[in-house]
Amino acid sequence: MRGRATIIGAGVAGLATARALALEGWDVDVRESAPALPGTGTVLGLWPAALEALEAIGAGPAVRGSGVRVEAAATTGLRTPAGKTLIATNGGGKLLLIRRPLLLEILADGVDVTFGAEVAGPRAVDGADVVIGADGTNSRTRLAVFGGQYAARSLGAVAWRGTVEGAARSHGETWAPGALFGISPAGPDATNWYACLSAGQPFDPPHLQHLRDVFGSWRTGPAEVLKRVTEAGILHHELLEVPRLPSYSCGRVVLVGDAAHSMAPFLGRGACEALVDGVALGRSLGASASVADGLAGYDRARRARTQRLVGISRLVGRTAMMPRGFRERNAVLQAAGAVMGAAGSLKRR
Repeated sequence: MRGRATIIGAGVAGLATARALALEGWDVDVRESAPALPGTGTVLGLWPAALEALEAIGAGPAVRGSGVRVEAAATTGLRTPAGKTLIATNGGGKLLLIRRPLLLEILADGVDVTFGAEVAGPRAVDGADVVIGADGTNSRTRLAVFGGQYAARSLGAVAWRGTVEGAARSHGETWAPGALFGISPAGPDATNWYACLSAGQPFDPPHLQHLRDVFGSWRTGPAEVLKRVTEAGILHHELLEVPRLPSYSCGRVVLVGDAAHSMAPFLGRGACEALVDGVALGRSLGASASVADGLAGYDRARRARTQRLVGISRLVGRTAMMPRGFRERNAVLQAAGAVMGAAGSLKRR
């Protein structure tokens, strides 16, 4: 079927959905409260399912041409702050890295977006067959439809992240009680970094000295990266999660991306799942005889999977920063790493 859709939010989910619906012949109106697309942001990792979604909406070639494949690195893995390797891994060509502003720019190409358009809620939208809430973790659309009991909830942790110029000598994550620091490539001459602490609420700025005090003595690369970080280049926020919704749609309203299933960042899947959401919704509405059937099909296709990922991501974060039992956890991980290494050696013979 074809119809008219209003999308609230011009982030990854909203723009991907707009492109997917346009391919199905829908008339799409995207409304974004911000005055323009963001010019800053960190690097996103796109896994194969996300790359397939980008191909489906015609953005694959541009993204592949602008992104960077993760290459193998001998110093990639999971470690302790003292430098002990728990699991050594190799990078590979399956993950594509791209800066968030660049991905948004590519997705917005050819999409009609009205910036500076504040939408009070789905009931304020007239003339649309479908209203799509792509308005993020603190979605007004979700609250208007499902109520305050589905407001995003704190995970009891805060995060910092950013990108610095220059390649790092080591990549991977370091796990410690109540803390985590990760380093990944952001291209041949740039590095993406992220840090997390168990905390009841976000810290007040300035942040850089606090990060150096906490992570500067770790022997796994944070000090090297933090030397290049500037206060202005730090993003800081509380980690939030959307509770399990009974459905991703209600009447003519449907949720995509973080509005439906915002999750902790420990799997690196938020943007990936947002892209897949957009394609799934477009296909379901395009192939259905009615809006109700199309939204029901989208809900069946996406809700169980994404809600499972929300739970897994939360579990990974708790495991990474567990305050007790971490020595036993490290022993198990180190043993698993040894088995993985032995299996890899046998395959290469």
